[in-house]
Amino acid sequence: MRVLWNELKKILTWKMLVLLIFINSVLYFLLIEFYIENFPNGSGIYSYEMGIEMIEKYGTTMDEEEFIDFKKAYANQVEEATQYLQSREEFVEVGLDTYEEFLAYDWWNAPQEIDELRSDVFINEKVDLFWELQERESLIRFYEGRKTIPHVLSEKKRQRFEELIAQEKFGVYPEVVMMNFKSFIANVAIAILFSVVLVISPTIVKDRTRQVVAIQYTTRKGRNLFKTKLLAGSIATFILITALLIVYFSLYSLNNTSMYFDVRVNTFIANESWFDPTFFQFILLCVAGIYIIGLVFGLLSMVFSSLVPNMVSLIGIQIPFVVGFLLIGLYPLVPHMISIWNSKWLALIAYSVMILLTLVGAIMLWKREKKMDIVL
Repeated sequence: MRVLWNELKKILTWKMLVLLIFINSVLYFLLIEFYIENFPNGSGIYSYEMGIEMIEKYGTTMDEEEFIDFKKAYANQVEEATQYLQSREEFVEVGLDTYEEFLAYDWWNAPQEIDELRSDVFINEKVDLFWELQERESLIRFYEGRKTIPHVLSEKKRQRFEELIAQEKFGVYPEVVMMNFKSFIANVAIAILFSVVLVISPTIVKDRTRQVVAIQYTTRKGRNLFKTKLLAGSIATFILITALLIVYFSLYSLNNTSMYFDVRVNTFIANESWFDPTFFQFILLCVAGIYIIGLVFGLLSMVFSSLVPNMVSLIGIQIPFVVGFLLIGLYPLVPHMISIWNSKWLALIAYSVMILLTLVGAIMLWKREKKMDIVL
């Protein structure tokens, strides 16, 4: 246990922790800050608030009767908008004295003076009522088209759409919270992956460059230190991931999305999925995925660290793996792991293969270490 503790201290040095804080600060401002500081933003503010109103009024699903009530609320707001337009002479003068006329007007070909009236409502004065009406209209369209199945689908994906329709699980709740979280968690995964590789990579190669490993392996228990180093690296990776997730999710809590936790993933607009977790359960799935990816890359870094002669070679050999994963594997395996637009078992198979190959590599390397000749 004392040897394990010493190996952990060699990995998690204060210099490495300072570097880690600096790197994550940079990555936060480059990748993550926008999804915390600017949520919700623009028209997303009204989507977010409308979703909360729907949850408080109808719960986490919406049936036909509740939809009728939703349309009544829309009709009441249409009357309010008409009263607003009629209270402004400039709108009455150009014949836009009802909301129906305002909505049906050809704004793409509007004269400048009329287009400025619209800009005045939506941008200069930013009348909340008109923004809310746009959001309600969008949600009504999605609800009315809830049973539409895309034409270009494989048989299994079509069957999944039909299952969701039969179970009355439709995408009717605003997707702004889900989209924000998917972007947030993808960038958090990037920050954590870079952090793990940065911290764990030097674990073994530093001892090799100093000829410490050769000296250790001449002792009776020296070769068993390799297993201890792997264990220490795995524990350090787990600690690192946990600490970073605590920090980043503490920041994410500022988005105040807990009201959406019980909403099913499939009831968010454009989020049809193979499985049907709640939003909170989906968050846990993403966290589990990050742990697996982090631990795999941590172990992989130690494997590479034991094979290469120096840090330059170590960096060079890891870049293709890290960049390749970020370009090809990150989104299908974290934010879109259960998306219907990916194969149903893609994430499970990919995670299993990653774990298996990494473990096999570590075992083969351990056997190699036991037989390796030592030249001092």
